[in-house]
Parts: sequence; structure tokens; C-alpha cells
Amino acid sequence: MIQRTASTTVTRSPLHLARSLTLAMVLSAGLAGPAWAVDSVKLRNSFAEPPRQFASAPLWVWNDLLTEQQIVDTLRDLAGQKVRQVFVHPRPGLMTPYLSDDWFKLWKIALREAERLDMNVWIYDENSYPSGFAGGFVPDAMPESRGMGLGIGEQDAPIKVDNDLVAVFKPTADGYENVTTQAKAGQELAQGKYLVASLRWAGTSGWYGDKFYVNLLTKGVTEKFLAITMDAYTRNIGDQFGRRVPGVFTDEPQIAPAGGLPWASDLPEVFRARWGYDLIDNLPSLVRPVGDFRRIRHNYVQVLLDLFIERWAKPYYEYCDKHGIEFTGHYWEHEWPNCLMAPDNMAMYAWHQRPSIDILMNQYNEGVHAQFGNARVVKELASVANQLGLERTLCEAYGAGGWDLRFEDMKRIGDWLYVLGVNTLDEHLSYITIRGARKRDHPQSFSYHEPWWRNYHVMAEYFTRLSMILSQGRQVNRILVLEPTTTAWMYQGDATVNEIGNGFQQMVTALEQAQVEYDFGCEDILANHGGIDGSRLKVGQRSYDIVVLPPHTENLNQRTMDLLEKYLNAGGKLLCCGDAPSRVDGSASDRGATTAKLAGWKQIETADVPQALATELNDGFAIERGEGDQGILLHHRRIVDDGEFLFLVNTSLSAPSSGTIRSKARSAAQWDLHTAQIANYPCEKADAGMTAAFELPPCGS
Repeated sequence: MIQRTASTTVTRSPLHLARSLTLAMVLSAGLAGPAWAVDSVKLRNSFAEPPRQFASAPLWVWNDLLTEQQIVDTLRDLAGQKVRQVFVHPRPGLMTPYLSDDWFKLWKIALREAERLDMNVWIYDENSYPSGFAGGFVPDAMPESRGMGLGIGEQDAPIKVDNDLVAVFKPTADGYENVTTQAKAGQELAQGKYLVASLRWAGTSGWYGDKFYVNLLTKGVTEKFLAITMDAYTRNIGDQFGRRVPGVFTDEPQIAPAGGLPWASDLPEVFRARWGYDLIDNLPSLVRPVGDFRRIRHNYVQVLLDLFIERWAKPYYEYCDKHGIEFTGHYWEHEWPNCLMAPDNMAMYAWHQRPSIDILMNQYNEGVHAQFGNARVVKELASVANQLGLERTLCEAYGAGGWDLRFEDMKRIGDWLYVLGVNTLDEHLSYITIRGARKRDHPQSFSYHEPWWRNYHVMAEYFTRLSMILSQGRQVNRILVLEPTTTAWMYQGDATVNEIGNGFQQMVTALEQAQVEYDFGCEDILANHGGIDGSRLKVGQRSYDIVVLPPHTENLNQRTMDLLEKYLNAGGKLLCCGDAPSRVDGSASDRGATTAKLAGWKQIETADVPQALATELNDGFAIERGEGDQGILLHHRRIVDDGEFLFLVNTSLSAPSSGTIRSKARSAAQWDLHTAQIANYPCEKADAGMTAAFELPPCGS
């Protein structure tokens, strides 16, 4: 049954799937330039049946001694539900030897069937996860790849001296004295507690093929991984790269494989070359608030980021670029502002052709470490894509959502992801078999095992159409909110880092509630892609009219400070939530206080930022919430050659949302994602364009 009013269309079906609508705001001819060019006729003709590259792409789990018939049957089953892409995901339970002749025989059968079904088959780069050890083949071929960490803790004298001992420190009145030379020379140390730094090594485990996880900060490890894994795919199926095989997914590679602090044998050498002083002498500052610990910690994490990019992300990105495939996949982005597993999420996304995140489970939570509900995680991804001109983003979604996950839950989570910036849905997981313990491995399964599977095409077609629409044109935001990641570096291991994270998270949530359109700024990306565009701050392909420094921004890197000074001197505007940054590259500096005296710098209370931004920027578009609206309303706008697409989402499970859209557009059309019908949408003329009312039920869009 379909209920219609002048401003809403709601479907009540056995699937409880709210009818979704996308409003295409048609602008006056000639206002948009060729930079946003989209063939609208072709887009309309493709809306009902978009090409396969916009289809959802589940992790298709190979987890048994697989037969050719299983490969063919499950692919056909997926295609029958309008799922036209898959990632071949080796996972616990796999009995077919990984990367063997039998493995690639099955791959070739899958590709042959994919050709017949018009599907894509993506590579997943590991036998399980985290990526980097090649199912145990890397540590077997390269023992020196073993995961390495640095443990720093108190010990009583006498100190055990062995090959893993890095440094010994004696407490003093104002810090610590390095007594490593004496300890290693066998000199007797006075009784008492010493701070001892020693190497830690990753242990062996069946999870890693009875080997160990590797250290991605060690030179040559990534190259060995690529040679073992990706070269095998290149030899066997390379003729399909960029055709039926669009790319490769990496899963949660990380740099803290052995506990303690991330480490590499040449890290002290790299640190000295970058910063000009000795790291070993300052190790106590990494775990104790002694000396200039803020500077030491900042400089240390900066080196970790540099090495993670240089020794993992960059060579992987370049391999994919050379072979005509996309590098996608995700890190452990939910840990921020704790930065020792991934020093800067956004900086890593810059080294992917299709950056990606992971959103697990089915509990809405807006906290700093949350998954579903954590807008920061998705906005990081979307911002990098906007700035670097990357058309596609991806999310691994629904993992551990449970066997009782409903269609309403899938739509609610997916809509929330898409409205914030995702446009490729990677369902976690689609099992070939769930026999034995496999059924307890992060259920649910997007497969014939589910009682709702025969109806899944409804969901698949919905998100395929949404993926196509939200991949068109450009999302153009004119506000840049700098993420305080380099400030968080200075407080790793301290409670202060939680204040930084919580303060930023609350601000981001408030901006979303106020329908503010913005991107995040990453200092590493600013250093590599930043510039000045008239009176605007340029980051890659985007330019910004206003820059916001969030609360607790105590540090800015030198390149960032240089750019902000030039931006303000060129007439730019900056809103600072609190005092000006007091440090540059972790060191105390008066540059922030000096820059704060420039004309465009304005200090502001954090709570006043949403309203201030709404007042400062007005391009004729606005969303006015209805009185007493208790919904969780979000929106996404994209400019195309003859107008805009607007996607509205209400994430609330219990409250409806309503309001009015104001635009310079002359008219509006509803692109119905459920039926693929396109029709005029009721609107009223206004002095500067038009207004249109909307009403969204709980979980509606």
C-alpha cells in the first residue's frame, strides 16, 4: 500500500522498507560549468538498471574445501538477488590451499561465470586478516619481517642485559638519566627502580599460519607481501585487471603488531634525520610526562606516519596504479584519537584509489570510538575523496550485526553511511557454508542461509541506484574543519587525549544536526596538496571560504601554520574555538598567538560555531527543521551540470523528521530509489527560487 500526501511518499511493505526519495533540484541553465558535467539523459536511462560497478559487493567467503559447483552456484545465487560484485575473501575454515594452483583454478571458474553473469570479482589480499602476512608465507620467506614493538616499563636492578635491551634509564629529580652504556658494560647499578626499554616480538599463532604477524614498518616487508600475494594474482588472472577484477581490498593493516609502542630497527636513525636529535635519550617522554614530552611524542608519531606511508601505503598504491586496479580497504579508524595503530586515518586514505572504512554491528552510538553513529569516521573518508577528486568510496558494513539483522536495520545503517559520503556498499559477509563453527564468525550472512534472502534484491537494487546517484558530479563544501590529530599525538597514553577526542566528536555531531556542509582538513594532506586560491584555502580540488580550528587544537604542523598565515593575509576567515595553538610541530611557539592578531581570525565559543557558519555562508540553499523535530536528520548535496541531487535521511528508529528545503532551483523532481520512477516533486515558488516540504518516517529517506 502506498500513502501519498503533497510532501511525502511512504511505502509499507512486508519488508517494512520506507520508500526513499532523492530530490533533483534543477538550476537555471548555464549556472554550472563543465567541471560538474554529467550526461543527465544517460543517467536517467540507467537509473532503473545501473551498471555493475555500482552494485553492492559483499565479502564472498571462501571457507571450505571448495568445489567448482559451489563457486558457480553461489555466484548465480548472488546475481539472482541483483548482487553483481563480490570480494573473494579467504577466511577461517578455508581448506583449499591459499594461492595454490587449485586456488587459482577456482578463481578462473569464478571469473568465467562472472563474465556470463556480468559481475565483477575483486581480490581480498589476505588469508584472513590483518593484511600483510600472506597467510604465513611472508614470515616464512622473510623471518626478519617479524612483528616488533618497544616495551617501556619499570624494573628493579639488576637489569637483565640481552639482545632485546634497547635502553635503561635511572630516575632523577627532574626526569631520567640514560645509563644504558653502564648497564651493557656490566657495571653494577644501584638498587632501585629503573625505566627499561626492550624489544617485543609478535608471537606465533594458528591465525597466522603457525607463524607471526609482520612489521609493516620494516623495510622490504610490503614488497615481499606484494611479490607473494599480488604477483601471484597478476600471473594467474592479470588479464582481467581493470575489467572483471576492478581492484584489491586490504583489511586492517596496522603497525602495533607485538604490543607496546610501534618500532622498527632503523626508527631511531630515521627520527634523527627528520628531527635532528636523539630519540633513544628521550624514550621516557613517550610514557612519562617528563621533559618536553609533547614535542617528543608528536615527533615520534609523525615518524610513524611517514614510515607507514612510505613503507606500506605508497608502494601498494603504486603497484595498483601500475597494474590498472584500485587499492581499497580500511585501517582501524575507530581508535582515533589513539593513534598508535594508525597515526592519521585521512593521510592513509590519500594513498588509495578507492578509500574505505568499516562500520560494524547495529548499535547507534555517537561516541568517539563508536561504529554506527560515529559521523567523524565517515566524514574523514568523504573529505579525502572530495579533496583528491576520488569518485568512489567504500564501506565494509553490517559485520557482527547478528543473525537477527532486519531489512529496516540494513536500510537504516546504509542510508546513514551514504548520506555522510559512502557510495560503495561492501556487505560483511556472504558465506558459501556455515557448517560447524563458521556460523559463529561475525554473523549475519548475505546468502541463501537467511530466511529473507529471496527478497534481498529489493535492498540490493535500492543501494545500487543510490550508489550511482551519489557517484555523480561533486559534493562541494565551503567550510574546512581541521582535525586535531597532531594535537592528539602529543598526548598518546594520557587522559588528555580523551578530552581532545570527545570535544571534537561533540562538535562534529552538532554540525551534522545543524545541517552544516563541511569537509575535514588533514594536516598531512594539507602539506602535500594545500595552497591559496585567491582569498580561499585550497586543498587539492576543493577551496574553502572558512576554516575552523576545533576545541583543544594546541598544535599545528609547520606547513599548516604557513598556509593559514598566507590564507589570512589573503583575506581568509578563520574561527578558532578557544585559544590560538601554542605549539608548532610539537614545540612551544608564539606563531599561533601572532597569527591570531590577523584580521580574519575570530575566537568563538564551540557551541556558537554551527549558527556562525550558517550566517557566514549562504548560497541560497537551506534546510529548515520542523518545530519540535526529534528525528536524526542528515543530508547530502551533489552538483551536476543541470542541477543538484539532494539525499535526505532520518536515522531515528522512533521519531519522524520534517521540514522545508529552500533552494535557488526552479523546480524539483523525485527520483524514487525503490521503484526507479522519476516524477515532479511538489514545490512552491519563492523570491529567490523555490521551497519544498518533506516528511520522513523513522528510518525514512
